[in-house]
Amino acid sequence: MGNPITNNSSPSKLETTLVSTFPRLCTDCAKITNKQFFLTNPSLHSTTLKSFMKDTVTGYVIAKLAIEEFYEGEMYLIFSEKEAITIGNLVLTLDEAAIRESVAKGVLEGDCADAFKEFTNQVCGMLDNELRPKLPKPIHLKLTNTFHINRENASTMISEDVLNEECLILTATMRIIGFDEGQFRLSLSKLAGEEFFSEVIEDNNKQFKGTILVVDDSTIDQRIVKKLLNSEYKVLVTDNSNKALSMLQRNHVDLLLIDIFMPGVDGITLCERIKRNAMSNAIPIILCSSSPTQENVINAIRAGAVDFLVKPFTRQRLVERITKHLANNNVLLSC
Repeated sequence: MGNPITNNSSPSKLETTLVSTFPRLCTDCAKITNKQFFLTNPSLHSTTLKSFMKDTVTGYVIAKLAIEEFYEGEMYLIFSEKEAITIGNLVLTLDEAAIRESVAKGVLEGDCADAFKEFTNQVCGMLDNELRPKLPKPIHLKLTNTFHINRENASTMISEDVLNEECLILTATMRIIGFDEGQFRLSLSKLAGEEFFSEVIEDNNKQFKGTILVVDDSTIDQRIVKKLLNSEYKVLVTDNSNKALSMLQRNHVDLLLIDIFMPGVDGITLCERIKRNAMSNAIPIILCSSSPTQENVINAIRAGAVDFLVKPFTRQRLVERITKHLANNNVLLSC
């Protein structure tokens, strides 16, 4: 399944928020299925969809939910084929004997498949209504597709990039009165999950090559850097210089990646301030900009930056520069 995210501190805001949707989900799913519906024992795991599929012998039915408005990405509702058939037939109001017979055949198709799709569409609407007022910025969820998947066809149903991207899977015991226990799974990329509350969701079993603080007022550029680095580095992000100074005081940071042009205090000035601070002046700083003028490069070096990167940058170039400067600063591992 993956590594459980276990901290001595309280659960992440993401986990707490997702679990807070359970009462509404249980109430509304009970109305749709006409059966008592319970979700209990939630657990958040970090893995990849590829690893998840590789570790199982059963097939699944997945509902893909697009994340729109301020946030970007996808969520996946994951049910075993047996669970999907049970739910679909409950929506069709079949009696229990007929449902058990259908489950024994193990085929989700026709009216049952349509009913299951309608169920996931309803769950999508419930999650949308519940999450909208709880997240800091606007979100909209939209069901885009439902499909069968197993470890043999996974690479044809989901892109390799998505299959290999680190994701968070919230799993809960699903009890529908009168039927065997199942599991309710909600998966989303770790990048999107962390972006909801601008938090880093720890995996205690993972070691990082270093901690990078990205200071950039562009949300798009923040997402790009996190996607490029998240597999190897712990990446903290902020959109302004004052927050960056505060984060430096609260967190261990091995390297800063700072955009030059930001409202208020620009990247050059921030670099100068950090270098004047005895507590942080040894941290290497890479300044970056899409305007690589000679003046910008000279000002960056004068301010104390160890390097200058031109946007947009490739993963290879970014990692090479970070690796070089962390090695020069004798950084081995930080967690």
